[in-house]
Amino acid sequence: MARPWPAVVLFLTFAWAELVWEGAEIPASLADLVAMYSVVTWGGMLLFGRERWLQGGEVFSVFFGTLARFAPTELRSGNTDREWALRPYGAGLLTPEPIQPSQMVFVVLMLSTVTFDGFVATPVWTRIVDGVLSSPPLYPVLSILHKTLGNLLPVIHAGALVLFPVLFLVVYMLVVWLVGFTVAARTPDDANQRRYSTTYLARRFVLTLVPIAIAYHLAHYLSYLLVAGQFIIPLASDPFGLGWDLLGTALYRIDIGIVDARFVWYTAVIAIVIGHITSVCLAHLTALSVFKDSRLATTSQYPMLGLMVCYTMISLWILAQPIVETGKG
Repeated sequence: MARPWPAVVLFLTFAWAELVWEGAEIPASLADLVAMYSVVTWGGMLLFGRERWLQGGEVFSVFFGTLARFAPTELRSGNTDREWALRPYGAGLLTPEPIQPSQMVFVVLMLSTVTFDGFVATPVWTRIVDGVLSSPPLYPVLSILHKTLGNLLPVIHAGALVLFPVLFLVVYMLVVWLVGFTVAARTPDDANQRRYSTTYLARRFVLTLVPIAIAYHLAHYLSYLLVAGQFIIPLASDPFGLGWDLLGTALYRIDIGIVDARFVWYTAVIAIVIGHITSVCLAHLTALSVFKDSRLATTSQYPMLGLMVCYTMISLWILAQPIVETGKG
């Protein structure tokens, strides 16, 4: 299987373009970026082959391929052709062997970048930025950066965007180390008990976090999709801006009241809670597969359970901040 390190780099670049880059809302700049990405994709296919690049280099194929592991359907390769098969939700996330380290980092990126997107909209982030900009020890560095780059906010955002995945990865590896430590502590005299490395366990359990990524993406972006997605209605009648009205919807006006704070909050709570419960179940099934003992598997999952509960609380806090601020106003 291809190692998706190029996809990791491109995903972080895409996150920077969406969340930090000042040209993200300029159509001409976006068109240039799409053109450059097309050249990179075609070049990667030419150099490494179509299938190999799609598996390890084309960021959207890797991203949606990771999400598709949760789906209740899959394409299985037979002796002569492929067949469409049904499976339980999340079954594709239960792998018999550890995934590649680059795939593990990619999953961590999926989680950390969407969390970063929510966190930068909170008052806490505003206070952090103000504290950095007004910190006397940083004045010399900030002065040089200001003279060189001008606006410092994108620099701070970019630095935080890189820091978030690193922080997430460190916390995840620490929790997985605790899993291994717990297993070793419960089987001190069992010579047949295999001692798994932290890296091995991290690569086995990381896919169980994918339902959380799906839930948080749904909670974070659903309201945006329902509002901004309405633009497709007038565009369907006049796709080229030539004054057409092919479907009679060219004069449609966006209804921003289609969702309210109550809808956003309850959708977020339901999605995140279900996502985390699903991840806990998948992590337990993975532990049973790894440790081969039900009591040992249950004990080993206390650190993972703590991680998921903490992340649930942080996720709901982040999503509640805009609602809280709106309510105060």
